[in-house]
Amino acid sequence: MILVDADKIGVSRPDRPLFGDLSLTLASKDRLGVVGRNGTGKSTLLRVLARQQEPESGTVRFGKNVRAGMLPQVPVLGDTSVLEYVGDNWESEAVLDKLGMSGFLAARTTTLSGGQAKRVALAKLLIEPLDLLILDEPTNHLDVAAIAWLESRLTVFSGGLILVTHDRHVLDRVTTKVLELDRGTGYVHDGGYETYLDAKATRLSQEASQEAVRRNLARSELAWLRRGAPARRRKSKSRVESATALISDTGPKVDRAGSLQLSSAGQFTSRTKSEIASGVPRLGDKVIDLNGV
Repeated sequence: MILVDADKIGVSRPDRPLFGDLSLTLASKDRLGVVGRNGTGKSTLLRVLARQQEPESGTVRFGKNVRAGMLPQVPVLGDTSVLEYVGDNWESEAVLDKLGMSGFLAARTTTLSGGQAKRVALAKLLIEPLDLLILDEPTNHLDVAAIAWLESRLTVFSGGLILVTHDRHVLDRVTTKVLELDRGTGYVHDGGYETYLDAKATRLSQEASQEAVRRNLARSELAWLRRGAPARRRKSKSRVESATALISDTGPKVDRAGSLQLSSAGQFTSRTKSEIASGVPRLGDKVIDLNGV
């Protein structure tokens, strides 16, 4: 069953495109992880796919009777009790307990911290009868036990999933495809995070080889254009235009070294893949605990 189909969608900022000409189709049991550096448009893409924001170009279509729910980075819960918001039943209490909110069932949603509000919004989505879950950083503010429980819950979810997270463990264990937003372009890779890393390394190597060829050709064409005046008069106008365009082209913008290194600590680092794989703490390990600040 087709859940959502995006056809050549694009969104830009005043100074640059976020993504353009992006097409993808998500069916039942597809699990898509969306990755990219901060500012590449991941949250914007999720809002577009949830039909909460119109794309500047292209179209987004949902399958017939598809029920979709989205967890934004900053949810708005209104003013009610936590249990009333999620649903006053045993399943709501069980899910809230797994997410570390069992002590807040009677609390007003307006008194919750940002992290608590996000866990409450996530709990509500997880118990609703949805066909498509769209989750923006759902593991933020969760401890290790809650992340492990969420992984299990998402693994058995029968619908489709679109997920933004910096936790590579979650990406590897939950997703079946990875979409990378990079320099205004979207690249889809089959498999989890490890497969994506290998595919990206291959793509960047190919880009570097193509750019080296372009630069060599540009140097050759520049030398040809600089020949003396009699030779210039005999030059083909079309080749002159082609050579000028080639020389003016700056080639692809090279990605920064060390960009988009996901870790289980949810941080961007300059570590290599092997360093990340060996012993970086998972999201949720307590680093500092503040009281009465």
